[in-house]
Amino acid sequence: MFERPLNRLFEARKGERHGDTVSGHLSWHQMPELARVTENAASDQIQVSVRFERTEDNVLAMHLDIQGSVKLVCQRCLDLMDFDVQGPCALAVVTSEEFLARLPEGWEAVFANDDFFVDVHQAVQEELLLRIPMVPKHEEMCGLVIEEDDQPEEKPNPFAVLAQLKDKQ
Repeated sequence: MFERPLNRLFEARKGERHGDTVSGHLSWHQMPELARVTENAASDQIQVSVRFERTEDNVLAMHLDIQGSVKLVCQRCLDLMDFDVQGPCALAVVTSEEFLARLPEGWEAVFANDDFFVDVHQAVQEELLLRIPMVPKHEEMCGLVIEEDDQPEEKPNPFAVLAQLKDKQ
């Protein structure tokens, strides 16, 4: 577990020059939009590593490595479930719509201010929001299980009375 909180702002160009990986944790109280759609306590944490680099196609990239899980309500049984959100993510750092339009195919972008400072908390929160399912469900069957009987219950036909009336005419 990473001992220190992750800084909110990183200067992408400086990070690219140094090439260091910075690691830390984010708490749910630092990600309010994510807190609204999950059941995690405000003190729960997610672990994040951040690294900047210039790619072969000249894109200033921010690499995130996220470790942790979120608590969601299963929409089938309404119990809490842990959903794994671990994995890497690479985002292109852009400062304007003009740079965004010139990105090579396949890149997702994160906006930086004119001095190339990136709000990493916001980027992590948006990535986590994209990773969680819109309708969370346990992978295995859960909730009410309907047991099928060998003999189906015979119910009276509601149209039987009408058939009797027709026969009388």
